Amino acid sequence: MRHLTIILAVFCLCNWSLYAQGELSGGFKTGLNFNRLDGPQNTGVVYDNNTGFHIGASFLYSITDLFGLKGELLYSQKGTQATFEGDSYFVFYPVDGGEPIFANGRRRSDITIANSYIDIPLMVYFRLGRVELEAGVNAAMMIGSTGSGAITFSGSTPQGSTIEEFTSAIDARYYSDDPGAASIRSSKTAILSNTTVFIPTTIGGYYEGPMNDEKRFNRFDFGLNAGLSIFLNQGLYIGGRLNYGLTDVTRAGQDLDLRQLGDDNTFITRDEMDRNLSIQTSVGFRF
Repeated sequence: MRHLTIILAVFCLCNWSLYAQGELSGGFKTGLNFNRLDGPQNTGVVYDNNTGFHIGASFLYSITDLFGLKGELLYSQKGTQATFEGDSYFVFYPVDGGEPIFANGRRRSDITIANSYIDIPLMVYFRLGRVELEAGVNAAMMIGSTGSGAITFSGSTPQGSTIEEFTSAIDARYYSDDPGAASIRSSKTAILSNTTVFIPTTIGGYYEGPMNDEKRFNRFDFGLNAGLSIFLNQGLYIGGRLNYGLTDVTRAGQDLDLRQLGDDNTFITRDEMDRNLSIQTSVGFRF
């Protein structure tokens, strides 16, 4: 939030000081985002691209015919495709509310994470004929986060109960889901280690993880932008832009190590940098 306030203040001061000699114009744009999280690859989780869209208004302040400032106010979908396959664990919650039972085995998971932002890019542009180059910063506030996909698991408990392969669908709402058994949306039951437990068929975002109120993703993001636009006529243009995040998107308290548990079956969390990386393609019109 502090970064966002500083950038907006600087942008407003620049506009104020240049108002007497510049010209203000506006427009709109929409297009596709090709996104992924850029993070360490030594955790077993692989981040791949997903696709979202953006739409919003643009504002241009021309200082000369070749140079000026511009800003945008966009709704923008980002996120990633997160996959994992390998040795792992799974937690089963007893029907009577007792202590959870942990199992070791093999896990396959494939989760599409969709994070919705309000983006405020603030940039300097240079106009060279029909080509416009741009570079600057991007401040963003996350307004929604969901996940969909599935986890498949098979294994056994330390007491020797065999767990046949089953699949749990994921229906995650990362800003409203509760942790633990409260995250079960639908389930069957089975007996493991002489205890009747839920076998979840659909789970939310915090079925596994520490029992706290911390959410998986940080609300605010800050990054760098660079791109270009090609004008097809005086107002219509197509463009491309790279947005590279400078801050950690994930919170350490809910960024789980899926490969193993800690002492006394505690969840191991990772304090690692996962950045937004997004390529945008747009079509827009400037008035």
